[in-house]
Amino acid sequence: MDTNGQHLVIDAFECHTEILNNAAELEELLTKAIKQLGMEILSSHFHSFTPQGVTGVIGISTSHFSIHTWPEHGYAALDLYTCGIQDIWPALEEVLKKIQAKQTAVYELTRGGEFHSKPVMKKINITSAVEAEENIESQALFQLRDDRGNEWDTIQLKEMVGGKHNILFHGESQYQDILLIEANDLRLYLNQELQFCSLDERYYHEALVYPAMEVAGSHERILILGGGDGLALREVLKYPNVKHVDLVDIDSMIIELAKNEPALLAQNNRSLLDHRLNVHTEDAKKYIDGELQPYNVIIIDFPDPVDPLLSSLYTKELFSKLANHLTVDGALVCQSNSPEDTPQVFWSIAKTITEAGLYTMGYNVIVPSFGLWGFHLATHKKFTGKIPEISVPHQALSTNMEALFQIPSSIKSLQESAIVNKDANLKLHELYQKEIKELE
Repeated sequence: MDTNGQHLVIDAFECHTEILNNAAELEELLTKAIKQLGMEILSSHFHSFTPQGVTGVIGISTSHFSIHTWPEHGYAALDLYTCGIQDIWPALEEVLKKIQAKQTAVYELTRGGEFHSKPVMKKINITSAVEAEENIESQALFQLRDDRGNEWDTIQLKEMVGGKHNILFHGESQYQDILLIEANDLRLYLNQELQFCSLDERYYHEALVYPAMEVAGSHERILILGGGDGLALREVLKYPNVKHVDLVDIDSMIIELAKNEPALLAQNNRSLLDHRLNVHTEDAKKYIDGELQPYNVIIIDFPDPVDPLLSSLYTKELFSKLANHLTVDGALVCQSNSPEDTPQVFWSIAKTITEAGLYTMGYNVIVPSFGLWGFHLATHKKFTGKIPEISVPHQALSTNMEALFQIPSSIKSLQESAIVNKDANLKLHELYQKEIKELE
């Protein structure tokens, strides 16, 4: 048996007092969850205390599932340790809903492997359909900060957290503040800046993925840099001949959220649970310095270059290394900001990729939540043919992608102002801040 295991320690708050004091009902709930996961029960023992409280543990073939309750405080502590890598969160969430937990704190550890991960902590609201109208106030879980976000996102976010919307997750990782919020749509915010809206994210992710996948000579090996939410990966995995995907994202909390939060799992189609995927939670620059087998497609989904650190992800040196990891008939794509709001940044990314030895083609798509958004497709040989049509099921884009490559003449005219961004002379973040300020 594989030594790798998952260990979840859960604090459940504001639970139903009577359920927490009913040993028979709790044993039934935990037993049902274990059977739902297909695990073998070896033993089960539950004990009721006087005047109240229950402790119970179920021994399973892959370890244990235990619960301890304090009904007078509406609090329960759960502990599940199991070998393997199956998705265990849906069964646990069902238990939490049955005991009517209003809030949970989940501590997740990866056990038994050669390299141990740091505990991942997440706070989650558990609400039933009946309770959704009475969801606890968002303000109690999330407070806006003046030193984060931009003017447009802040206005929307104030309305979101001030209304009766469901904060599915709010946590602070080592790298950023993470907020997943559900209204009529699903939205992810990092440091209070919108990353996607479920109503229109497919325009962005289909545009990011399909041109490179259709132009590349093969789809066997794919590299995704960024994209820890699993949405770009969802589109990549539609191609049946994909055999291996490496996804590199520095933030393990984003990865765990995308693997465990039911609403995000539904949005990314459980892509992060696919057997063809290898996740690397490390700095992309460090990863590409390693000895890697060539990739047929490289997808760069980095954040905007708002500061020197992020600007260093869009350098000639980095693109040169990626070009060396790209097969001769492969394709690379890089998200390149808004060609309408930050045209100098858009063209500077293209010029920097070109300086790294690749041929580029710029293209754009309208994403309603963000406006016109730009990308650059890059190959070792100059692409002169017709852009192939989309060959997999899709929702947002037209099958014929030629229109994506029509850049407005007003944006084309600004191409001459582009600069080359280098490690020794980082300028892209300065251009970004200058252009954003001019929009105000």
